[in-house]
Amino acid sequence: MESKEPTKINAERNNLGISFDKSKKIENYFSKNKYNWSREISIGPVLNNTATIYTESSRVKDLVQLEEQKILIDIEKKLKIKILSIDVQILNNSQ
Repeated sequence: MESKEPTKINAERNNLGISFDKSKKIENYFSKNKYNWSREISIGPVLNNTATIYTESSRVKDLVQLEEQKILIDIEKKLKIKILSIDVQILNNSQ
């Protein structure tokens, strides 16, 4: 017999694999860090332990990819969360 009680939705367990808690922590991390290029990025979701970063600059994309391992280690030390990689995407605002 099915229960008529509503079920609570757990935002951390969703079909898309998005971690909202980790996404918020990553956003706070980049808003408070020392990187010169951090003002030129927007933080996207953490999808299957991959942080997504959006930028309009290919220079910033190259810098983030160059420093990726350093950033991942710093995130793990400071936030105590494990992120496997960073996906940097170029925004296209000309649409």
